[in-house]
Amino acid sequence: MPPAPQRRRRQAVEESDDEEISQAHRARADDDSDGGGDPMEGVERDESSQLIKKLVRYALACEYSRTPIRRDGIKERVLGPNGREFKKVFAGAQKQLRATFGMEMVELPARDRALLTADQKRKAAKSQTQKEATSNAYILVSTLPEAYRTPAIITPSKVQSADGEAAYAALYSLIIAIIVLSGGELSDPRLRRHLTRLNAGENMPSADPNNGNAPSEKTELVLQRMIKQGYLVRVVEAKTQGDEDSVTWHVGPRGKMEVNNEAIAALIRTVYGTRTAELEAKLQVSLKVKERKIDDAQAAEEGNGGEEEEAAAGNGDPGPSRRRGRRRAAAEEDGDDD
Repeated sequence: MPPAPQRRRRQAVEESDDEEISQAHRARADDDSDGGGDPMEGVERDESSQLIKKLVRYALACEYSRTPIRRDGIKERVLGPNGREFKKVFAGAQKQLRATFGMEMVELPARDRALLTADQKRKAAKSQTQKEATSNAYILVSTLPEAYRTPAIITPSKVQSADGEAAYAALYSLIIAIIVLSGGELSDPRLRRHLTRLNAGENMPSADPNNGNAPSEKTELVLQRMIKQGYLVRVVEAKTQGDEDSVTWHVGPRGKMEVNNEAIAALIRTVYGTRTAELEAKLQVSLKVKERKIDDAQAAEEGNGGEEEEAAAGNGDPGPSRRRGRRRAAAEEDGDDD
């Protein structure tokens, strides 16, 4: 039997060891409560972050090719087995798109029932539910303030060439503006007449106008591309036997989002060159856009422009507007002679 002092020392060592172990357990528990928690939470957080980045890349790739970002495509190509994480991943991608790229995903409007054929309307009536129709498709739009939405900042993308992209955007914007100002629909003969006046009745600039081998392409091919990408909708009404089918053109879902009434008004102001109170009043009536007051400096500049034109007319120069009128009259006389 060991002496009493040795037993007391051994008990003291064992008690100190037990106290160190309990302190270590308490420290580990405190770390877990401070945020370490279940290690699976960190794994899930990393997985969500990767899904968000994947959705951002998918959205940018779709917009590059002007393909709608469909909800089914997101579930199939981005989420995979994590389909229930759609709302969380979508919100995270929206936040990253706004902060990094100055863009966000907005849902395209559902297809207008007025543009459906008779068969499509019957099918839609059979499958109609109480829920409001949604497209479940998105595109990217800019979130930059209006002051920064200028050509100097938002330049045409270089899909194949910046010149080709600029020409294509100008053409579909102009066609959409004509359709909207015509009451929302345009017959095929009227569209062809407008394109002929634009010298685009047969050919339009290609995706790379600087390419000497193919600077232009057929107008029909460009119109079909606009239909495919959602800028335009072509509706064919079948007539009775012996009559030709009626073809009308409408603005597509992407066209409504990209070229809204404010964009159309900006295009018209650019074409006119100067803003007048009369022009702004017409835009208010036709497009219901926000009223933009003309400051005194601009009004004075426009007044000086009118005075310069009158002075030019007094010096024998008819001025640009009169010259255009004379050329038009001469062209009409030539047509009458033919």
